[in-house]
Amino acid sequence: MTAPAIVSLRRRARRSSLSVKLAALGATVTAAVVFVAFWALSVEIRTNTRAVFEQQLARNQHTLQQLQARDAAQLLFAASLVTQTQSFQYVLSIYRVEKLAGREPRTDLVNTMEDELRTRLRSVDADLLLVTDDSGRVFAAAARTGGIVPRGTSLLALNAVRHVLDPSVPADSGDLAALRTETGDLEVAVYPIVQDGFTLGTLVLGRRLDAAFIANARAAADADVLLTAGSTVLGASDSTLSSPMVAEELASRARGAQPTTVRLRGEDYVAAPLSLGETQRHDAVRLWMLQPLSRRVSALMRPLRADFLVYGAFAVLIAGIGAAFVARTVLGPFHRFVRYMRSGAAAEQRQGRFDAADEAQEVRTLNESFNQLMDSLTVKRRELEERTAELVASNVVLTDEISERTRVEQALRESQAQLRQSQKLEAIGTLAGGIAHDFNNLITVISGYTELALMRADKNSPSAEDLRQVVDASDRAANLTHQLLAFSRKQVLQPTVLDLGDVVDGIAPMLRRIIGEHIELRIQSSTPLGRVRADRGQLEQVLLNLAVNARDAMTAGGTLTIATGNVQGGVSLVVTDTGIGMTDDVKDRIFEPFFTTKEPGKGTGLGLSTVYGIVNQSGGAITFDSTLGRGTSFRITLPAAEIVAVSDTPVVEEAELPRGTETILIVEDAEDVRILARRTLEERGYMVLVARNAEEALEIANAREIDVLLTDIVMPRTSGPQLVAKYVETRPAPLIIYMSGYADDALAQYELDPAAVFLRKPFTPTVLARTVREALDASHASMRVPVRVAAAGD
Repeated sequence: MTAPAIVSLRRRARRSSLSVKLAALGATVTAAVVFVAFWALSVEIRTNTRAVFEQQLARNQHTLQQLQARDAAQLLFAASLVTQTQSFQYVLSIYRVEKLAGREPRTDLVNTMEDELRTRLRSVDADLLLVTDDSGRVFAAAARTGGIVPRGTSLLALNAVRHVLDPSVPADSGDLAALRTETGDLEVAVYPIVQDGFTLGTLVLGRRLDAAFIANARAAADADVLLTAGSTVLGASDSTLSSPMVAEELASRARGAQPTTVRLRGEDYVAAPLSLGETQRHDAVRLWMLQPLSRRVSALMRPLRADFLVYGAFAVLIAGIGAAFVARTVLGPFHRFVRYMRSGAAAEQRQGRFDAADEAQEVRTLNESFNQLMDSLTVKRRELEERTAELVASNVVLTDEISERTRVEQALRESQAQLRQSQKLEAIGTLAGGIAHDFNNLITVISGYTELALMRADKNSPSAEDLRQVVDASDRAANLTHQLLAFSRKQVLQPTVLDLGDVVDGIAPMLRRIIGEHIELRIQSSTPLGRVRADRGQLEQVLLNLAVNARDAMTAGGTLTIATGNVQGGVSLVVTDTGIGMTDDVKDRIFEPFFTTKEPGKGTGLGLSTVYGIVNQSGGAITFDSTLGRGTSFRITLPAAEIVAVSDTPVVEEAELPRGTETILIVEDAEDVRILARRTLEERGYMVLVARNAEEALEIANAREIDVLLTDIVMPRTSGPQLVAKYVETRPAPLIIYMSGYADDALAQYELDPAAVFLRKPFTPTVLARTVREALDASHASMRVPVRVAAAGD
């Protein structure tokens, strides 16, 4: 039966009426009583049958023991008669003379002895006669039908032979044993051969333990018999018992001579053993009498089982009918009360009162509780009707409030969605900024040591060209970290006041080459156009990334439109394409770094995330609108510039890097960057001291006068600005140069002196040497310079 069927059956049983349940309970209890009675009777029958079998086997065992003792006495008597015959005595006297002379028995003497044995074998009830010398070796034997034990065979392994040859044993005593030969098994009687007080050997007289022996034992015991030697079956009245497993099980139970119950081949037997002695291998030979207990009990229980089934079924039927009658009598008043309650429920009001005066106490109590409930429900119903009228009046007001609340919740969900997107991008940006910061340190070391090697190499050698390739690769890696920093809004920018239209016009030729001739580029600009404060290179990066995305969306050609215009409080930049547009899934992840819809190897997934970071870091906002199959439009809004600043004058590279002799303290927790900076400045003639953290730096400053303090901004435990603050508490302030890839954040968090010099990572030895020299020259001239950032391309 399946699990659903069982569940359905249980549900039906629980939902059935009490009458059915009581009838089923009565029938079940009656059936259980009948079953227990039958089981108890079967146990009693089994116990009594086993006791009867044990008593019967004990009597049979005693009878067989008496028969065995009689047969043993007959065998021993027959053996003694053989040894006392004149012919036998004559042969023995000759054998004795030969033995005393130390000679081997003559062949004619042995033949004469065997003839005598064959003659005597015809007059006794035995199957084997043989004679051994005083060492237990056979030197003459005779048998009725083959199976003669070979001459020279030692029988000392038989306890009976050793017992008879023992000088301390009386000369006229014999003993019994079992002899196993290649042709069969025999029960033997061993009798000493004595002449003139000397034991010359033994006479062994045996009878076969064959099928006839088993049949005689079966008739005498009135039971199945099994003959075993240790764990070997020698014979059985029932062939199904001829199994080594049966012999092993019986041997394990042979603790004594008392009958016992044993399970053989899946059936219980009552077994009683009868010992027949030991073989030459010292295996106990036993005759087992077996009575099949299970079959006898089953035969006795079969007619009783049929009677119990008939009478039990009748008793169950009577019990079920009686229980159903009692249930009907007891539950009748409850059924009438239920019908009364249903009539009131159909009319939705009470139909008079139920007359329970002559009913049982339980029915009267139930009727009183029902009347109290109905009175209470009547009161509650009136109150509910009044309350319903009030709710109808309030429903109109609530409908208006729900409409307003729905509108507010929709606006809130939209705001929350925007907030989650912003938080998601902020978290990803933080991760990207941290990765870029670690890469900046690595790129600083790679590009720095490569440039140092390039300075020492022959400019025309192949190794110089290889080093320049490493420098170019470092620059490309630095550009990738710049994009990550731009997305995370942690990049050091160089903002200037500029015309957004000039930026578009300046990069337009490059954009035309990038997008290809199959795409038309349209430039739309308002005049006059407001100014914005931003990093020109970063704005060009924004336009480049948006143009590349537009090109990939218009593989079959189209139009790319870049429009600039004035908006309230700022300037807008709108980039529109007529490409394939975006799905809703792509719109949700458009600004995620490393997310791309392009094939592997054709996109990094940093294009739009970089645009997002640059725009936000520049104080602007970016939105987009895309329709699948019609195109996409990005709108960037930048705040209008309040002041006009003069751009920095580019530094012209010189053949020789500037040198100096001042003392410089480098504080950097990254060991590889610290070693590179020290080597670069020492080669330029400076006295360079290094410290891994602020604590080491202060210890060095206590012992030496410092001209320049070149320190990282973000360090474990104590930051660069905190180090400067502790430094100036007890000594004059040196020239301060900060180095970091997070200069904007550091400036906002630590409120740095605007006159400090910043060195952006990654930097090259050339940038480091020139930045330090320019800062020292400006300090010597007592000139305060605006905040500037040294870039790798300075």
